[in-house]
Amino acid sequence: MKAEFNDRPHVKGVISAARSSHPDSAGCQFFIVHGDARFLDKQYTAFGALVAGEDVLEKIASVPTGGGSEKSTPIDRVEVQSVKLVPAK
Repeated sequence: MKAEFNDRPHVKGVISAARSSHPDSAGCQFFIVHGDARFLDKQYTAFGALVAGEDVLEKIASVPTGGGSEKSTPIDRVEVQSVKLVPAK
């Protein structure tokens, strides 16, 4: 998929497309920014934002990591079980 970088800042709560090192590799994976990650601006496609559930984001961010081949991989699997999409205002 061709990259669609934009000017939306990567700050807490922003939802952005995950990709490999190739700019045009974004697919169906995404991440939710937990803090200020402005170094990602114009390098990843920010396409949404949390409007509720910041408490859930905090719970996900506090899960112990270190599993798998990456230090940032959760030790225990974390799953998003439901999402509600709402139109932009």
